[in-house]
Amino acid sequence: EARLQGMSAVCSQLNWNPSNPTGIDIIGLLPSPEEFNKFAEDDRQDKRAIWVRELLNRQDDYALHWLTFWNDALRNDYTGTGYITGGRSNITNWLYQSLRKNKPYDQFVRELLNPNEESKGFIQGIEWRGVVNSSQTTEMQAAQNVSQVFLGLNLKCASCHNSFISDWKLDDAYAFANVFSKTSLEINRCDKPTGRFVDPRMLWKELGNISSKASVEEKRKQLAQNMTKPVNGRLYRTIVNRIWAQMMGRGLVEPVDVMDNEPWDQDLLDWMAYNFSKKQFDMKELIYMIATSETYQLRSVGFKDAALIGNPKYKFTGMLRKRMSAEQFTDAISNVIYPVFTNDELRYNPFTEFKYNNTAAKTAFVRSSLVANSSYLTSLGRPNRETVATSRDSQANLLQALEFTNGATFNEAIKQGALRWQSKFKNKKVAVNEFYMKALGRAPSEKELAVAEQALGDSPGTEDIQDLFWSVVLLPEFQIIY
Repeated sequence: EARLQGMSAVCSQLNWNPSNPTGIDIIGLLPSPEEFNKFAEDDRQDKRAIWVRELLNRQDDYALHWLTFWNDALRNDYTGTGYITGGRSNITNWLYQSLRKNKPYDQFVRELLNPNEESKGFIQGIEWRGVVNSSQTTEMQAAQNVSQVFLGLNLKCASCHNSFISDWKLDDAYAFANVFSKTSLEINRCDKPTGRFVDPRMLWKELGNISSKASVEEKRKQLAQNMTKPVNGRLYRTIVNRIWAQMMGRGLVEPVDVMDNEPWDQDLLDWMAYNFSKKQFDMKELIYMIATSETYQLRSVGFKDAALIGNPKYKFTGMLRKRMSAEQFTDAISNVIYPVFTNDELRYNPFTEFKYNNTAAKTAFVRSSLVANSSYLTSLGRPNRETVATSRDSQANLLQALEFTNGATFNEAIKQGALRWQSKFKNKKVAVNEFYMKALGRAPSEKELAVAEQALGDSPGTEDIQDLFWSVVLLPEFQIIY
């Protein structure tokens, strides 16, 4: 713990405020001006820790944010291949409720490996239509996805032939796939039958046995018990590394799906995994520990060349600057300017007993984690979720630039926002000040205020206000999590 807290003492509570990445990292939302004022007026020594705890206690906002991370990882979506034909099952309700209740991670994993009707979609995989190769059967998909998501290892190569990039063999992949199969799978090498079979087993025999005579239901139960044993450090190091990467911009181990790579601090990774187990695998406690550490408060850093992020000789000096995700950016626009999505676009409504509004959550708009993918969200980096996605590329690209310039979704939101702001504010200075506070967490500088007032003119039209919105939300200060 001393290593985590003591990497640097340069950051203190005095230079920390809610505009730091905490809110966007924990619940995916920018802090409101009221929250800024509340924090500034709080003279308690532990106000930062109190603020983090308050964020974590916002159950719905927390679940709505982390739903995106787990939808990517568990390839769960609202539309896509397999859903119409019944070859794929949605687990959104189970996932949302698990996050909202802060289900212990070991239980979370067990319920995915030995699923009920609500959580079966991950193991079930996608039953592709037509003829598929042997490495894409649903049983082999389960073996590949479980090993990638929960253990940070790649079985895809070994599903076809002995891996060229690791020690995993074809027999290992088939033995693990047989855990999910009702019958013993014939080993295929490069999609050609070999006539050989192998009994089901764990990837590491030390974790326990899987009975070759058991039903598939019993085998999954044995797998769930073996996988989540406290002695399975690989499982808990993997999730600790993933959460660290989400909040710090880079994992202790990179890539996050190759946990055999050497971490930049083995002792820190081991201690965090050990502490995670001592905290009963509480995900919120893991996030709390990171968010309240001095390490998290260090000045953020950037690299001119993105390739340097994965350099084996990487040395940690602070959180890596990262661009808002598609969902974070969209929710920020909805919060600051105008809702991007409507109630009609909801694909899952966790508040079915009443209309989605701020009665249930701290937001008065539809969170983008609850809507189907679109060309707009795709351009900002949301994957199609037909494959496991445990990280996203946060680098800006041409498609994003075109979407911001000509895209209907983004530009309609700022157009409607301009109409609303035009009717709400008659004083330009007041309008500009409030917009800067909501968007950037600060008042505009004298120069910024002068430029904005000049651009708006004596009688601001909706296009003038749109231009102001557009110029501010495309600033690195708005888009980048520092």
